[in-house]
Amino acid sequence: MNNILSHSLTFKTDSLTSQTGKLENILYLSDENSSKHFVQYIQYHENNDDSIDVRHISIKVDRSYFLEIANICISNKERRRHFFSTLGKRRFGASNKHLDCYFAHLDFNEKSLHQKYLSHYEYIEFEPCHSITTKYSTNKYRIYIQEEENLHIVFLDQLNISSRKKIHKIFCTDLSDDDLALYNGITTSSQKINYIFNKIGKHYFKNLTATHLQRTKQYKTNEDLALSMLIKDSQAMERSSRIQDNTTFRKLQEKQNDMKPILDALYKEANKFILNPCAQTAELFTRELQMFQVCIKGINGLKDISDYLQEVYELSTKNTISYLLSKDDEDLQDIFLYVLEVFHTWNKHLFDENEDIKSFNSVSIDLADAFRYFVDVCYKFKHDYKCTDAEEEIQKEVSTALELETQQEPENELTIKTPVYTSAQSYFAEIDLDSEVYDELLELEREVDVLSYASSYNEDINATLINFFEGYTRVLNPLFEFKDLSYSLMLLTQKLTDYEIDENSEMLLILMRGLISDLLEWKRSVLIEQTAEDIHFMDKSFYSNIAQIEMSLDSNDLAEDDGEMEFF
Repeated sequence: MNNILSHSLTFKTDSLTSQTGKLENILYLSDENSSKHFVQYIQYHENNDDSIDVRHISIKVDRSYFLEIANICISNKERRRHFFSTLGKRRFGASNKHLDCYFAHLDFNEKSLHQKYLSHYEYIEFEPCHSITTKYSTNKYRIYIQEEENLHIVFLDQLNISSRKKIHKIFCTDLSDDDLALYNGITTSSQKINYIFNKIGKHYFKNLTATHLQRTKQYKTNEDLALSMLIKDSQAMERSSRIQDNTTFRKLQEKQNDMKPILDALYKEANKFILNPCAQTAELFTRELQMFQVCIKGINGLKDISDYLQEVYELSTKNTISYLLSKDDEDLQDIFLYVLEVFHTWNKHLFDENEDIKSFNSVSIDLADAFRYFVDVCYKFKHDYKCTDAEEEIQKEVSTALELETQQEPENELTIKTPVYTSAQSYFAEIDLDSEVYDELLELEREVDVLSYASSYNEDINATLINFFEGYTRVLNPLFEFKDLSYSLMLLTQKLTDYEIDENSEMLLILMRGLISDLLEWKRSVLIEQTAEDIHFMDKSFYSNIAQIEMSLDSNDLAEDDGEMEFF
């Protein structure tokens, strides 16, 4: 069995630009036992002022590649060659409508090169010089070399054929006379293909912007300083590898003529919705959201964006966003505007003629994060406002009859559609709950039955309630219609986790019994018997109970503070 190396391998390579004539190289391998494998490459040259200029890149690899590059039987030169060849293959050429160019010399006219490529292959059937077949697909390659400005321009075609699709990708790179001599000396077609991909990967890496790092007392050597560039967190490495991928960008580019008017319309309608939240602007905003969803459906690189976008769409169709905007909450408006700002930047990078793919991929991650944050905030704000509304209802109940008669409901300028009630029977006609769900709820009900006999609120009761609410959160969270309740129970669980039991906790026991009673009644009529005419018929009671519990928890926290309390 091959011996496996881990972590960093260091070696030197010659350089014409470095002051020392040498470049320092570090090939860093993730731990062999990691669930995912990454290889990182660092190259730097030393300056005369205790500083270095360094380039860094990471690629995600499968286990077979990891074992191959980690094999101690191969030399560092072979590892380096293998790394750049793999990096070149990861550059994902776009389609037969576009060249992916990787040059040592950057002053070529790519459009004229593309035209020369098309002229050469206009009437030539795809005849591969090399083919590789796996159980998933077949890759066919062909190579065309042309003289251009004292260099040799190489066009490398890759035709990927699977049972589901056919993708034709075109790479373009340049070779010097010495490079061409080495290429011509290679005897097999597979080695020729790997040699071209090695050049693509190397040219791509050399054109990355170098980072200037100044050595401080923290770093004893320049190697330590260079190693500070390593990405050691697996999530960060995943993000870094995604930023290097241009597949998503190319797929969107192919659809850009159809997408641009849709993206422009969504940005326009979203701004109108924020400035004037009414039924008409909400409907137009929701419609454009749906159009955007259709545009990016099935693009793997945008799965996170698509998933969060679906939640934004659901929140919009359920009038949650309309409800929140009607509150004139500046914090929510700022968050909404931030999402639009990131979305606008994403659009600019997508349609930028300079094709800054790395920046586009980076802002794609930012857009997914912005959508996720917006969704979380919507649930949080809705919980807060529903509890506030419930508190107002509590205050109204203790007011005099005369005050109740004279009080008028404030007019709401936002016109929201009359809600359509969904019966439990119709809702669960389309959704099947696992039998395990019912078993878990039954077990939770048995555990929480201890509240019926409890004479005081203690640590054991608190722990039982935390477990009970966590269980309901797990069950309800996958069901979009009940995400609001799920989120509120999650927030309540967090507060109970931080709650310190004291002599003022007796009222809490009474309030908890009321909330548990409501949840069990809701479970019976909605989940078990499915006789409820409206699956949300208990919402007002839920929020009222939760509001009182949170008020009780907050009042106990205030009672512990040193200082005077004011009562309003």
